[in-house]
Amino acid sequence: MTLFENTVKLRGFLVKDSASPPSDGVTDDAFAVLFLATMSGTWNIAYSEWIPRTTCHRIVCPGPYFCGFTRGMKRGEYVEVEGELYVYDYERPVVVEGERFTAERFRCEVRALQVRRLERPPMVVDTGEND
Repeated sequence: MTLFENTVKLRGFLVKDSASPPSDGVTDDAFAVLFLATMSGTWNIAYSEWIPRTTCHRIVCPGPYFCGFTRGMKRGEYVEVEGELYVYDYERPVVVEGERFTAERFRCEVRALQVRRLERPPMVVDTGEND
C-alpha cells in the first residue's frame, strides 16, 4: 500500500486534432497536447430524467516519444489516457468599472504517463421504439 497516490484514468474522444511540434522541432523538453472529452451526468429525480454533462480535459504528453506517438491523432479518435493530475495557480488581470485587479485562477491538467488508441465502440442509437 502506498501512502499517497495521484493517478487519473480517462477514456473518451478527442475534441480536436493533437497539437504536437513538427518532427524537426522535437527536443527533450517538447510536449504534445490532447483535448479529451468524457461524459457523465446526474439523475434528476423530480423530473425523472438524465442530465448529461460533457467535460473536456487538457492532456499534456511530455517528451519526444509522446510527440511522435500523438502526431496524427485526429478529432473523434477514441483513446485512453493514464496519468497524474496537476493543479496550478496563476494570476490573471481583471478590469472592473475601469479599475484593475488581479484574480487568482487555477488550471487543472493531466500529465500523461500512458496513451492508448482504442477501437471505436459501436454506436448505439435509441430510436424510442421497442422491438
